[in-house]
Amino acid sequence: MKNGSNSRMKRHIISMRISSEELDYLHEIMKGQQFKRVSDVMRAVFKLALTLPTPLGDTASEGQQRIG
Repeated sequence: MKNGSNSRMKRHIISMRISSEELDYLHEIMKGQQFKRVSDVMRAVFKLALTLPTPLGDTASEGQQRIG
């Protein structure tokens, strides 16, 4: 396997239980933003999290920025 190909592998990383109320809220978010999959919502959240300032006033570190 080449060094660069490892970064393109897809992995399952999120598994969580949510309440019925949270599921309803998630459906509303998806409908309002025209997301088709929960993974689309999570990718948008990851990108947003990387652009927000940290509590110390910095933006995400270089290592965190590579994720998006």
